[in-house]
Amino acid sequence: MITRQFLQSAVDARNAVRELLQTIFAAELLAPSRCLWLVSPWLRDIPVLDNTTGSFLLTRGSQVVITTRPDPGNAQVYDSLRGIGPDDSLIFHERAELHAKGIVGDAYALIGSMNLTYNGLDRLTEMLIFNTDRPAVESLRLSFRREYGGRA
Repeated sequence: MITRQFLQSAVDARNAVRELLQTIFAAELLAPSRCLWLVSPWLRDIPVLDNTTGSFLLTRGSQVVITTRPDPGNAQVYDSLRGIGPDDSLIFHERAELHAKGIVGDAYALIGSMNLTYNGLDRLTEMLIFNTDRPAVESLRLSFRREYGGRA
């Protein structure tokens, strides 16, 4: 079990969070989660891994559930992914009152205050917790599934 906390305000923490995101998405490439939830009120195409073709997750059997607030910039990320994989591989929700933030896969959860944007990743002070405790992650997966849909 790994639990790691980040207070992202210094350059070292920003690099650590960027490296953690790279590790998460590289792990998804090697062993895709049944369902991957990306929940962020604001979502932009931030550089983590070069996924120009979108094939990292959507064509490898994973279902990706994206939940954001209604905003044209958020919809652009979804539009860039739509049609890449099977019809059920991508679910997109917009919630006007969304404030929750997290990336949850089969074996990990990254939760905290950071939106998946340039400001969240590179400018603002953010608090994040990365957890691989299986019971805690499974509990969060079930909560995300109830709230946002997706595979169990």
